Amino acid sequence: MHTKIIQELLSQEDSEEPIQDDRVLEPLIQALMDPGTSGSRAIFLYALEHLDYILHIEHIIPFIGDTSLEVCAQSFMLLEQLKDKLSEEQKHTCEQVLEDQIRHNERKLLVVALDMVRSWK
Repeated sequence: MHTKIIQELLSQEDSEEPIQDDRVLEPLIQALMDPGTSGSRAIFLYALEHLDYILHIEHIIPFIGDTSLEVCAQSFMLLEQLKDKLSEEQKHTCEQVLEDQIRHNERKLLVVALDMVRSWK
């Protein structure tokens, strides 16, 4: 199932507009959060790039602290793309999630992401 979703997204990747299809977004978020798919998270995060994922950013940003460089980088990039789109409430939520992640994981990119979100306020 996940492969089919990703193939559909990749075939539409040239589109400038985010795809707003909850039939695709929700399964991708669920797959991303599933511990059994940890080896595939980078591709799920890449697929999210072409979707309207803003309402799920709090599920994405914890992966900035992941041990996989691809997962970290893609999660960071997804957050960065929302710079001008996040509400003040969403920025605050992102800040809280990042602070919580830093308490458990002192990866430098989490600190950079937190500083970035704070600069948006």
